[in-house]
Amino acid sequence: MSKRKSRTIRLHQALEGYGLFLAAARDADPLPRLRDLACDWMHAEEVVIHIPAGLAPLHCNDSNKICGSIQIGRQVVGAIEVYRSHPFDEDDRALLATLGKMIGAALEHHSLQSQIASHSLEARAYSDTLDRLLDFGRQVVRGAATPLELAILIVSQIPVMVSGDRASLLLLPDETGDEPILVLSDGTLTTTERAVQVSEQGLVAMVLRDRLPIIIDETDTDRRWLSLPMQQTDTPTRCAMAVPLLWGSHAVGVLTVTTSQSRLFSPTHLNLLELVTCHVSLAVHAALLDARIAATAATMGAMATYLETALQAIQAGDVTALATVGAVVERLRNEQQSLLAKAL
Repeated sequence: MSKRKSRTIRLHQALEGYGLFLAAARDADPLPRLRDLACDWMHAEEVVIHIPAGLAPLHCNDSNKICGSIQIGRQVVGAIEVYRSHPFDEDDRALLATLGKMIGAALEHHSLQSQIASHSLEARAYSDTLDRLLDFGRQVVRGAATPLELAILIVSQIPVMVSGDRASLLLLPDETGDEPILVLSDGTLTTTERAVQVSEQGLVAMVLRDRLPIIIDETDTDRRWLSLPMQQTDTPTRCAMAVPLLWGSHAVGVLTVTTSQSRLFSPTHLNLLELVTCHVSLAVHAALLDARIAATAATMGAMATYLETALQAIQAGDVTALATVGAVVERLRNEQQSLLAKAL
């Protein structure tokens, strides 16, 4: 058989197995099967694939070893070393160049499949999150009785939306003299002292100071986390996100999501949490307004009663009741100023 005909037959046989290389690309780790296929392709005892190729130049002085590059298009992405007991010839070297391109094509196919799978998972996660957000919106529209009930509803649903384990929501006081409230995703409230500590010293304090979202992908190495006062828990935090709840120039709270898994959260998760938080900010603001309206209505009712009583006393000749009228008028003006300040 002529050398040219032998080369043609060998190349034809090799190309018939091209589909096997693409099939290997669908494995979770394609390299083991690619090595086996390369051994058959080159009639070799051992094949070593290096991904990436490294910086060392490809050269072989051993007659029982040949080296080649793995390419995707014109880009070298790896290197291949082939070993066998009998020497290689120029046909083997020609096949090795083709083999490098086929392995490159398989690796590119694997990478594209992984990207498609990742995009599919992200799309599914976004779809699930939007469904949950829509359901959350329906519940908010129906009306939570108080900001506290709304906070409990929020922290119970947020973790699953963004792949977290736990969440907490700090609600800042709406009135001077009130205390912050910290609600956990199990529906419990921390002590007022703990809520104050978190708002002044924790990750939440950093968010409130800068009014910007924060992501910590590994708490064991992040200096920002290591500088915070630690709380001993049964489920240590390894990854965390925190986003401020803003309404105009006012911060109404901070939403935090944590997990015990390292490097789980990415900028994509943080962007999703920000999207959710925009809706949460609106819901919290609306709930605070409802609470404010209810409190104002109660105050107006009480002052109306004081005025009626004072007017009856004045009509009966008790001029000292005028002091009560003056006090009620002053209280009304103060209430007006407070409402105007909230509207700005």
